[in-house]
Amino acid sequence: MSENSLSVDYNSSNARYSALAESHDSARLFYNKKIWRVEDVARFLGCSIGHIYNLVSDEKIPKIKKGKFVYFIPTDILNWVLEGDVT
Repeated sequence: MSENSLSVDYNSSNARYSALAESHDSARLFYNKKIWRVEDVARFLGCSIGHIYNLVSDEKIPKIKKGKFVYFIPTDILNWVLEGDVT
């Protein structure tokens, strides 16, 4: 292997490692939040924000409403998912 190809391999590996480390850091920050907003729940569940609002309006998801704002406790959401469909 030439020195140039080693440099390219190192740079691409380093970039991939940095991106992976950043994603782990953001995941750690995400899961360490004490309160989630609609966007956080949608990201956690892998669905749209609109779907979360539909679940909220149908009172199918555990939430806390303060005025016009909706908040979620991460452990409540996880327990809700683990319960499955109880209806």
